[in-house]
Amino acid sequence: MNDKYRVYGIWSCQSRKCKHEWESLYTAERFREYLREAERHIWRKCWACNSRCQFSSIELYEKQQVSKESDVTQIVNQLNLTVDNKYLVYGHWLCQNWKCRHNSKCMDRWICQDKWQYQNRWKCQHNRPRCQSGEQCRKRMCICHQLRQHNQYRPLYLPHYHEQQCQNKWMKRNEWKCKHNPTCGNEWECKREYKCRYEWQEEYTQEKLKEYQPVEEDEFFRRLCKNCNQKSMVSSFRLYMQQPKDINERPAIEIICRLEWNNHYRVFGNWKCCDCIESWPSAFTWISLRKFIDEVSGKNLNPTDFYMQGCNKCENPENKILEYTPLEQGKKRKPHIRGLCIRCLYYDSC
Repeated sequence: MNDKYRVYGIWSCQSRKCKHEWESLYTAERFREYLREAERHIWRKCWACNSRCQFSSIELYEKQQVSKESDVTQIVNQLNLTVDNKYLVYGHWLCQNWKCRHNSKCMDRWICQDKWQYQNRWKCQHNRPRCQSGEQCRKRMCICHQLRQHNQYRPLYLPHYHEQQCQNKWMKRNEWKCKHNPTCGNEWECKREYKCRYEWQEEYTQEKLKEYQPVEEDEFFRRLCKNCNQKSMVSSFRLYMQQPKDINERPAIEIICRLEWNNHYRVFGNWKCCDCIESWPSAFTWISLRKFIDEVSGKNLNPTDFYMQGCNKCENPENKILEYTPLEQGKKRKPHIRGLCIRCLYYDSC
């Protein structure tokens, strides 16, 4: 195994009651080191029930070359190529900076964030003396830390795995509990309450976009928020057929920066197998950004215009997209499935 691959270890709990599964990402070098230290005993403890677990499978994915340009630069390049005088281009900002919501305002964002963490997550459950911080509380609960202090630390497997188990135990005992009213559905929604969320937009003419240089990205697309007085990067580009009346007017096309990658754009697609009758929906559909801007229908996309998905039923690797629509924000945030995301499989940050 060389550095052209990255390794996904798929773990599966053998307990009949649990059946918990999770995945771990390794570089080739880290995986070799793990095998040397494990001495062929490839097992871990289940995060859910603490039972013994083994690899259910090991998946290798080949690293691929991707564009080194930022998402914003790739979007601007495609806008300059495809958008003539058909659309009015607006940069749209949705400020994600932290904004204090406490009654007595905090001195800065970090104090506010620590205060939020203390109120919503960490609560020391030790008897006397009480811990003064979450880090101190974790260390008191961590067996490996106590053994290390008494020079008795002789790990049977890598130290960071043991410490991770101790931290998971600490997190379970000090789990997040929302203090808002009404209670948030999950921690992400609770944290979102402390984001500024102020939005605004401004027009970029074709002449102005053509003046853009990648080295000037921060100066060109970073603006000062009027609400929290912190700088915020452009969130999306909105294309209008005519001058919008206000910010709530729905654009003809919106390109959200975080959904762009490697000159492709993530959409919700409906697929059909070319061999059998199987069809499926997928929120991990990536099509050419240029085709998305030109509003080319799914049936008219060529195989080179999107990242292919295989059929789970007959394992046919080449299939077709029937139609696609822009992604919409779900009500609940689910864990990201790296095995389905082409961006993760190409070993890019996601």
